[in-house]
Amino acid sequence: MMNSRKKVLLVCDKNECTSFGRLALSIMQALGPDFDVDTLWLKTPKFFGDKSARARLEIWAPSLHVGFFTFRRPFKKILKQECPDVVFFIRPELGFLVPIAKSACPKARAVMFVHDTFAETLYPDSLKFKVLNRFFIRDTVKSDYYVYNSQWTRHEAEAHFGTAGTKGTVIGCPIDSKLFSAPTQPIDAAAREEFREKFNIRGFKAMCLNVSLDEPRKNIETYFEMARLRPDVAFVRVGKVSERLEQIIDRDHLTNVFHFPEFHAHELRDFYRYADLLVYPSLLEGFGMPPIEALSCGTPSIAAATSAMKENLEGVVPLVDPPTNVAAYVDILDRVLAGGDIVNVENKAKLLEYCSNEAFARRVGGAILKSLEG
Repeated sequence: MMNSRKKVLLVCDKNECTSFGRLALSIMQALGPDFDVDTLWLKTPKFFGDKSARARLEIWAPSLHVGFFTFRRPFKKILKQECPDVVFFIRPELGFLVPIAKSACPKARAVMFVHDTFAETLYPDSLKFKVLNRFFIRDTVKSDYYVYNSQWTRHEAEAHFGTAGTKGTVIGCPIDSKLFSAPTQPIDAAAREEFREKFNIRGFKAMCLNVSLDEPRKNIETYFEMARLRPDVAFVRVGKVSERLEQIIDRDHLTNVFHFPEFHAHELRDFYRYADLLVYPSLLEGFGMPPIEALSCGTPSIAAATSAMKENLEGVVPLVDPPTNVAAYVDILDRVLAGGDIVNVENKAKLLEYCSNEAFARRVGGAILKSLEG
């Protein structure tokens, strides 16, 4: 790639422990060799606490809602100081700042990374998402260029925003293969049992893993029904447990379900490694990182045959259609526990290469150059 040294300023409002924060760091790493790149962090106590290490470029607000008003002036001032060629917004919820960027730097290109449109389309009666769509997201359509995490997202986003035919490209998402990697030695049954006991998961012959938010689209009910049908297997979910989920667990007496609200990345990696199977029955995903991260850690995955998961995982692992077919998930789990191999090794290697940092760097760098073509 030509070493143009154009200046790219990323704009991110989430910390490095979130998927968006990690994505911002991955993009910085990807662009570093060929561009002058930095990140402007929009900081709130919710995501950065009171003792966040200071960044060269940062703006503080008590909350993102307050930031809707207070971010604007310092944002414009920083842009005039930095004079970037590209202002790269990490997610459409920051779309309210696109007109400010275009006003502060008329010659700069505003690039928006679009990941999905679930909030606006799945929950049309939610006051929270009505506010988000009305005030935070709608100016996304004023961006000069769009990058998408999947072809599925591009199609859905263009239909939702009415931006079909506008300039954009699919760049996917990177998997940190240095972190999410298979162990150097195979993990035997005794080591798996020892790992489970470390987290007070005792008396089970295997561990099934799910990593997700508690949203209706995540289809966690299907995962819990698997747990009801296989009480001798531990079903571990990484994600906050809500009152709704607790009621399901109590109602069905699911003593084999365990919740862990959050992990640091290296702890999540270990759960991926020591799980016997990653189950991802989500109804809609813009990309679907957990099944691919698990595969990168050497653990088989199964997922629903929907949205971007079908785009990424078809031919790699078994996909379940319809997504609520509990018997199909349980049958695949039984095959894995019986020693069956459900992963297509050749297609898995192709998928992990596509999601590698190196391949992502080529795509995101190419997208930036295309955005500068006018």
